[in-house]
Amino acid sequence: MEFKIRSATNRPMPVVTLVIYGVLFACLPTQPSRAEDLSGQVRSQFEQHCFDCHGNGSEEGGFNFEKLVSGEYGDFTQSKWEAVWKNVRAQTMPPAEAEAPSQEVRSKWVHWIQSDVFRLDPQRIDPGHSVLRRLNRSEYKETIKQLTDVDYDVREEFPADDTGYGFDTIGEVLTLSPVLLEKYLAAAADIVSKCTPTDGPTPKEQIHWRNQWKLNTADGPEPGSLSFEEKGVLHLRRDIAIANSYRLELEWSLENGWVATAQEGMVRLSLVDNEGKPRMLREQKVSFLAGQRGSMSTEVDLPKGTMHLLLEFIPTNSDATVTNEPSKQQPYRFSLSRSILVGPLQGGELEYREKYRRIFFNGPPPSDPIARREHLKSLLRRFADQAYRRPIDEPTLDRLCDIALQVANEPGSRYERGVGAALQLILASPRFLFRTEQVSGSEPAKSSNASQAIANDLAVPLDDYSLASRLSYLLWGGPPDQELYQVAASGKLHEQLEQQFERMIGQEWRLERGIENFVGQWLQTRDVHESQADIRTILGIDSYEEAERTFDWQVREAMGQETRRLYQYFITNDRPVEELLNAKYTFLNERLAKFYGIEGVQGDSMRKVDLPAGSHRRGLLTHGSLLVVTSNPTRTSPVKRGLFVLENILGTPAPPAPPNVPSLEESKSGKLEKASLREILEFHRRDAACAACHQRMDPLGLAMENYNAIGQWRDMERSVAKGQNQRDAVKQAIDASGKLMSGESFSGAEELAEILAANRKEDFYRCLTEKIMTFGLGRGMTYRDTTAIDQIIARTQKEDGKMKSLYKAIITSVPFTHRRKDVAEPTLASQP
Repeated sequence: MEFKIRSATNRPMPVVTLVIYGVLFACLPTQPSRAEDLSGQVRSQFEQHCFDCHGNGSEEGGFNFEKLVSGEYGDFTQSKWEAVWKNVRAQTMPPAEAEAPSQEVRSKWVHWIQSDVFRLDPQRIDPGHSVLRRLNRSEYKETIKQLTDVDYDVREEFPADDTGYGFDTIGEVLTLSPVLLEKYLAAAADIVSKCTPTDGPTPKEQIHWRNQWKLNTADGPEPGSLSFEEKGVLHLRRDIAIANSYRLELEWSLENGWVATAQEGMVRLSLVDNEGKPRMLREQKVSFLAGQRGSMSTEVDLPKGTMHLLLEFIPTNSDATVTNEPSKQQPYRFSLSRSILVGPLQGGELEYREKYRRIFFNGPPPSDPIARREHLKSLLRRFADQAYRRPIDEPTLDRLCDIALQVANEPGSRYERGVGAALQLILASPRFLFRTEQVSGSEPAKSSNASQAIANDLAVPLDDYSLASRLSYLLWGGPPDQELYQVAASGKLHEQLEQQFERMIGQEWRLERGIENFVGQWLQTRDVHESQADIRTILGIDSYEEAERTFDWQVREAMGQETRRLYQYFITNDRPVEELLNAKYTFLNERLAKFYGIEGVQGDSMRKVDLPAGSHRRGLLTHGSLLVVTSNPTRTSPVKRGLFVLENILGTPAPPAPPNVPSLEESKSGKLEKASLREILEFHRRDAACAACHQRMDPLGLAMENYNAIGQWRDMERSVAKGQNQRDAVKQAIDASGKLMSGESFSGAEELAEILAANRKEDFYRCLTEKIMTFGLGRGMTYRDTTAIDQIIARTQKEDGKMKSLYKAIITSVPFTHRRKDVAEPTLASQP
């Protein structure tokens, strides 16, 4: 496998215009006649469009074409080209107020850059580097859950993962430090202790649910729960086929009380003999002070025939008075939640408890040594195949069996302890901790709907097991299930990718986890709970209680769910991708609906809601989650919101701010002391060093200014001077109008959403495609991925822009199904 480290923080250089084309085209050594000819065409447009700002000593936006010609940009030539290419394609340069070239001219320039400068060939797609990837925290948690059914607390036990390109799935930043390795070893031991039994197999269980108990008599009604205000008696009759020893286990809960109450009672379990006389087996005190859940267990010899159990609940101090106890809305109650009869305990059939059967699927081991080893080998093979996401090799499996049997045969040890030792080794293995990717020995069959050419001299197909892992971690954030694994084992996954995609998105509970990882980072919904917000300052109120009631953890949680549920709905219902930007529906529960001021939604569950006229909600840009994570603790941030749209919706990020830029609060002095954010930003843009980027960001962010820092609609902006009390704030009407660099005007967020969905949907397709591929491939996108992305977008557009079409085009693309051969890395035409 080829590994190459790339910078995960490399950002595009400042925005440049097509001014550089004329000079660079003439300087390129490749295809000189074509370059000279095209250079002449560009030169004829050059002075008209760009010379005033970027020639004759002018250097707006930090770019001057004379410096480029003289070689002063050196190693930054590639990033300059990429900036030109992106901004010409996105129509952000030249600015709207300047005379723009025709779309035909722009298309020629973009095509020329891709073919003659980037040397991209649609028939020779470069799949990019394959980088070894460690499981991140969320992937580790989900993989362990699917393997062992253990819900491991990775947030508590592991440090946060580093991120690159906005995601924590990037191979080059998912390093393995000595400290983290120690934590993985400890985690393996902890997890194995929870999924392997310490006492071996137990007698087979018979489960009796509480609705088999009867109230007052053996033929009475089902009991429900029993009040602390009076005695209650439950009866259970059950036929016993074998006379033997059995174990009775009971579990209960106490309801309608809180921990401080002194209400107590007694639970007494008895066995009724043939003469109808009860013989007490066990009794135990229950109280809220001892906890609201309890249990008891006892062994008893039962004869063949009908067993008659008697369970008495006896309140002992129902009239007790308790200090600070709230007035009782309902009487305290006792509820039997579970009852189990285990046995026969002597000579009966043994089995592993249900929670251990995911691993010990083949039951207790036989006593014969040869059969015992084969039994162990079958268990470890299945677990290792699932853990490694591919078949384990025989030598490794034999070594694991040797170790397990050695541990099991130690004095005082047992078979299950030996299995646990082998499982720990598997969970600490690099084959488990890292997503290794191998190549296929031959070109596999290709899906009939695959949209991209396979470059045999640049790309080699992944084997089906590697492809299965790519697919499952992209969609589910976890390992392949049994069916996906079996398709990979058959060698037919390449040709069945789209069928498996359809099946996998139907498993909504697993898809939900994958979407939580992707959307949580792309749209930053992971940060909703941690975002700092001074609610009193934002709302201009004094009451802490009112502030907490207005914006509590339930609202934050619902905000994150709103965005994730909408995205999942688009996948499972195959909605047009651009509709994410202007959807007239969303997902709400009662709490979030009231927060937004939308009536008619009841209950805690999230459900699809058609947005009423006047709700001021339309698509992603008006989701509370996005508005909260792009705000400051005390106010909105048009700059953050505009930058968010550029980076995550349009895919044209702005460069980092220059050093020592004063904050907007520091600008609130003199004439600007009581100025609105719009007025302060207009003043800020007078600085030439800031204007180029803020002309792109500010209109986008100001379009959302009617939504305050916690995402609620407002008509007025509150402006507070330094040191001024919130009650003395000046209220000003909000102006959310603006104009895009490409010339379209809007009056607010809803109109902006319509413009983006109608006129900039191809940019959104491209941005979302790049985000999905970055997340799924574990590497950043470069100009070399352009041809593949163009073909993905072409298929999506051909199929009406549907979300499933986008995903299917991605998972059948060359970068997703192949990896680069060990060949020299392609270079720019202008590089030696």
